[in-house]
Amino acid sequence: MIRPLALLLLLMGPALAQDVPAARRAAEAERAAAAQAAERAREAAAQAQQLASERIAGAARVQAAERAALAAGTRAEAARRAEAEARTEQERIAAELAPLMPLLMRLAAQPAPILLAAPLPPAEVAMGLAALRAMLREAQSMAEALRAAEARAAEEARRFAEERRQRGLAEAEARQASIQLDRQLDAARQQLAERSAAERAAAARAEEAVARAQSLEEAMARLEREQARRAEAERRAEARRQTAAERRLAARRPAEPPPEPAPVPVPSAGSSQPVAGRLVRGFNSPGEGGPAKGLTFAASPGARVTAPCGGSVAFAAPFRSYGRMVILDCGQGQHLVLAGMERLDVSAGQRVQAGEPLGVLPGAGSPTLYVELRRRGEAVDPRPLVRAGA
Repeated sequence: MIRPLALLLLLMGPALAQDVPAARRAAEAERAAAAQAAERAREAAAQAQQLASERIAGAARVQAAERAALAAGTRAEAARRAEAEARTEQERIAAELAPLMPLLMRLAAQPAPILLAAPLPPAEVAMGLAALRAMLREAQSMAEALRAAEARAAEEARRFAEERRQRGLAEAEARQASIQLDRQLDAARQQLAERSAAERAAAARAEEAVARAQSLEEAMARLEREQARRAEAERRAEARRQTAAERRLAARRPAEPPPEPAPVPVPSAGSSQPVAGRLVRGFNSPGEGGPAKGLTFAASPGARVTAPCGGSVAFAAPFRSYGRMVILDCGQGQHLVLAGMERLDVSAGQRVQAGEPLGVLPGAGSPTLYVELRRRGEAVDPRPLVRAGA
């Protein structure tokens, strides 16, 4: 007597034999598709890295040219002051010599007859001659000082003209480098426009949460809550995906393991000053509103601002009196605030590397960039992360 299970296997044997090759082909096709997707992801990551490197190099050229222009401007101003001082000294000496010149010229030509003609004792005549010689030596010394002041004024004038020329060349180089960088940024903006709807929605929620805040402290707290909520949602979604993938793998038991996904870039920390300028207010320095919670840099109009750390852009929009502001999530619970820009070159949700351009300061007046570092909600000294030149 044939048992039911044996009979079932006997009847389904041919069908099972036909399905095994088909299942293998399907598994192989899926593995090939996964490998192609991983390869495309690696290529996209490599291309993104190349473009980011180009933007970093472009921003570095712009800031180098801006620093050269600032240095040339400083030297030109020093030369202008030195020329003015030399001219002032020249005029002072000339004014002191002017009343004495007629008498000195006569005495220099015939000092003895003038004194000998006077009805004076010989001893007084001798003393007068000695005094005249001393006066002539003093006048000669003043004349030499006058000639030296004139020469120094002329040299400082030449140096001023040369420094102005060098500043013009550096400013032209900065403009050209800025134009090239803007082209690279346009290409980056086109790529960002292709981000998924989910990424755009998450970035928009974070931006909206920050925009509703009444202060920077409240904005940072809202941002951290939104990021924690998003991270938890992503963790759960990843756990669901992992579980589903494990079930599929267990069902198929493929002969070869699936290809590893492309590595996710880790936020990098930098140590570069975010703008070509000088530090005008340090962390914890006193002020009207109490000790400073960040750093303030003074820079030239239209100066470029770059990322001191790598990570993701958590916020990029106008905020209260801070102007256009960027908040970078640098990882390890660190958020870097950069405020005071007139134009932004990044958007929320975008990943950046240290040195990539973030925006541009106002093109007129005396613009400043404010930089604040928050570590787990507390303002800390940004200088370990930001190289702050004096």
